[in-house]
Amino acid sequence: MIKVNVDRLLTDLRELARIGATADGGVSRQALTAADIEARRWYQARIAEAGLEYVMDGAGNQSAILPSDPPSEKRILAGSHLDSVPNGGRYDGALGVLVALEALRALRDHGISPPVTLEAVNLTDEESAIMGLMGSKAVASQLTATDFERSRVDAAELDRRFSAIGITRETMLGAARDDVLAWVELHIEQGTRLENAGIDIGVVNAIVGIRSVHVTFRGEAAHAGTMPMDRRRDALWGAATFVLRAREHVMRHYSPGVCNVGIINAQPGAFNIVPAEVYCALEYRHGSDDEMDRMGADLYRLLDECASEHGLSVTYEETPPVIPATMSESVMRAIERGADTLGLSHERMLSFAGHDTQNMAKIAPAAMFFVPSVAGVSHNPNEFTRDADCVNGANLMLHTLLELMKEFA
Repeated sequence: MIKVNVDRLLTDLRELARIGATADGGVSRQALTAADIEARRWYQARIAEAGLEYVMDGAGNQSAILPSDPPSEKRILAGSHLDSVPNGGRYDGALGVLVALEALRALRDHGISPPVTLEAVNLTDEESAIMGLMGSKAVASQLTATDFERSRVDAAELDRRFSAIGITRETMLGAARDDVLAWVELHIEQGTRLENAGIDIGVVNAIVGIRSVHVTFRGEAAHAGTMPMDRRRDALWGAATFVLRAREHVMRHYSPGVCNVGIINAQPGAFNIVPAEVYCALEYRHGSDDEMDRMGADLYRLLDECASEHGLSVTYEETPPVIPATMSESVMRAIERGADTLGLSHERMLSFAGHDTQNMAKIAPAAMFFVPSVAGVSHNPNEFTRDADCVNGANLMLHTLLELMKEFA
């Protein structure tokens, strides 16, 4: 049975972790900073060393190419991202790029000429240093000129970072592709479901949608010493009641869906004043629009009930949602057949974090799979995935590509 070169893969993983390394064992490679550019050059050198073709598109996405003979017009793509969050972990994104590259090298080592051209891709700025999922948005025709105005860096810094790798706003907007037959991505789980269940592989069947809501409870300010408690219209009491009831309701009725209140601001904000107004940032996630609609209706009902109980008014306004991305059945089955060939246990599961795959799914059959994360730690220097699980992921990427070549050639 064909397998990857374990020593080469693990050496790559450790070498890459030195680029942007932090004192506590993490990495900082924010998109198109010096450390990320060094990692990109390192990746380009590994591609050349392997005798693969190298291409960078107008969005800065880098590809290692193993061509068919003759080169096919359409390609199967696999990959993830090399950039990181500040002081993040060494596996998030990077492992997905390296296993895709290693799969192509293994095919080449074994003299296998693919019937369809393959690419191992490093997508630009998944982690939102400039804008979230930027490289995959460009590929999937989801990027607009207006997006640059919403960049997390100012206009001069944006152009400076683009210039550092030889791209522009115009080339970014021209990077859309129509030649993708299929896409597959490996990622660490960033959770504990696989570890807790003792399962090798999580086959992602959907990437959850995200809805964010600005909520404001309004009551009445009063002297905190002289106003009797049974007569108060305390906006924070309403907000606190909602947070606890929403937790119980979502856990009971919408598991594995989740909700969160990540910001609470009380005004006037003094020890001796009953809060007159409280702002809350509410977010909820699930795998389908139907479930999101039902969750939203229930959460809004709870908001109204909690406000009424405490003599308050409440308003809420949704921001533009992130739409759930359903994975391709054909690509999921290819992953599962590969896992069966390798004797790896697997189950289907939702991804509660966003990934480039949700954009790639807009232009081609796409899916992703998870390998376990120890203790679920991610975006943290203590992020860790065992070598055996990294190797399992690489071998599964190789066999998934073999299965996809049969299906899409």
